[in-house]
Amino acid sequence: MVRAGLASLAAAEAVAALAGTASSATDPTANVVGGRERVKVSVISNSIPGPQACNVQINQQSRASFQIVPGGKYSTVIAQVPPGTPTVKVTCGAATLWDRPEPVELANPVLDAVDSVFISAGSSELATDAALR
Repeated sequence: MVRAGLASLAAAEAVAALAGTASSATDPTANVVGGRERVKVSVISNSIPGPQACNVQINQQSRASFQIVPGGKYSTVIAQVPPGTPTVKVTCGAATLWDRPEPVELANPVLDAVDSVFISAGSSELATDAALR
């Protein structure tokens, strides 16, 4: 009796775990990083059934559109974003992947010049602006 109860409990947990991973694996995921008057948006697909059209809005204005394919990755840097905490919304197909404020700093021409040197040398991981890494 105890063994049957444990077996059914283990089976129920396995089904619940599979259901949880199946739903999260079907949608792409997004990450947004604010920088100096720019925002970097990265989207990674897991196992979407086919290409999906994605759109990035900043303060309800469309700023970028792209396609994401199954197993694909896409990143874009959107420039000329006013400093503050604009709301960034990323959608792919009917799914909203990101919809929240993201801090954006003032431009800094000196640090941007330093970042250009790092990026030109192939060391973008050393950039002082997080949106350029």
